[in-house]
Amino acid sequence: MFAELKLILRALIVALLMAGPVAARPLPDGLSDLVQKLSPSVVNISVIRPRGADGQDSRVQGSGFVVDSAGLIITNNHVVDGAREIYAGFSDGTRRVARLEVADPKSDLAILRIAPDRPLVALGLGDSDAAKSGEWVLAIGNPFGLGGSVSAGIISARNRQLDSDAYDDFIQTDVAINRGSSGGPLFDLDGNVVGVNSSLISPNGGSAGVSFAIPSNTVKFVLAQFRKSGSVRRGWVGANVQDLTPDLAAAFSQPASSGALVGQVTPSGPAATAGLVPGDIITRIDGKPISDARSLQKTVAESDAGRVLAVSLIRRGAVQQLSVRVSARPEEGGPQQVQRVRRDGRFDQMLGVNATPLTPQSRSQQGLGTSVDGLLVAEVVAGSPGAEADLRVDDLVLQVDQKPVTTVQQFRSSIQKARTDNRRAILVTMLRGGELMFKALRLGNRKVDTAQAGAVR
Repeated sequence: MFAELKLILRALIVALLMAGPVAARPLPDGLSDLVQKLSPSVVNISVIRPRGADGQDSRVQGSGFVVDSAGLIITNNHVVDGAREIYAGFSDGTRRVARLEVADPKSDLAILRIAPDRPLVALGLGDSDAAKSGEWVLAIGNPFGLGGSVSAGIISARNRQLDSDAYDDFIQTDVAINRGSSGGPLFDLDGNVVGVNSSLISPNGGSAGVSFAIPSNTVKFVLAQFRKSGSVRRGWVGANVQDLTPDLAAAFSQPASSGALVGQVTPSGPAATAGLVPGDIITRIDGKPISDARSLQKTVAESDAGRVLAVSLIRRGAVQQLSVRVSARPEEGGPQQVQRVRRDGRFDQMLGVNATPLTPQSRSQQGLGTSVDGLLVAEVVAGSPGAEADLRVDDLVLQVDQKPVTTVQQFRSSIQKARTDNRRAILVTMLRGGELMFKALRLGNRKVDTAQAGAVR
């Protein structure tokens, strides 16, 4: 009996050793069958824009793909933006007039509609959240007007943010993408669309092995919104958030840097009504962890108006629970214009920051009423702790270490106390362009060279 057990165990060990580690799925020897199956649903987009000053029409080439057999096509918004005429060309030579149904600049996606002679073959949308770095992907598109071009590569990275936009969440690949590829599908090896090829980074305009695709789950959201209401509507709660960096976590005395830090809260908005305040650290929504500001913004944006979110947060070290009812996002206003203030040379020698009290003139220049108090940042020394914390000229410092400051002496006293307490960083609450935000200011232990003050931020 014992001998038989030893033989069974030996066989199991040999089997495990032969299996080895789980490897990434290999690229097939030939992709022709998959390409032939998918190509009829990929289209070339031709756009004619209004005549310019020279009297000539502007013509643009792009790509797209069918997502509904009745004639719905996905492409990039930047491909069809400002179009006077749009045409969709298929691999069999068919060319149809396309009508713009939805333009969504925030996601850079657009939905077109054509009137086909017969039902089209729609491509399936995969789960882009399941796509992993190192997996093989395939692109079909219209680079340089050369329709039906195929290229393959791997996913290089996930969750790339290019323009600091709240909705940026690109898939980075090394697939050869060029001008005219924009709007085309990025496939996994099962033939599911996992992304929409959108942009590239290149020193000469050609493929350099760094390209970016909009995740297919974003396409699903835009399509669902269109089918539900004919437009794209995003949820809104009226609270600006930022990432909780390690320095900010230390300034808030938090052991971990996971979560989204609440900045400005819109008066009478859903978040304010629910009791959310600046400085709250949101850790979960409906029981799901919130890792950073983008994950929170995405969760809120993809929530229907009227939905109630269960919010878990930390406020001054204590865990609290709130319920926030999502509203429809209102129209966004334009950026506020601010003017720079004159330097006066009063630097904090350790931080490289020149902060000055508000005057009637500076209040007028900044568009501030008499109800707002604080210190105006007049200058920041390049390479100083202040510059490292991203303090900028015209920032209005409202609080230091969560205590109001209206004089330079209060500012310096708060900094000195934090140094005496051997703290690594101190929390600065400030207003920039009308938006409330937080910065973690590292407490430097040596004087900075104020001769570098010319490089203001």
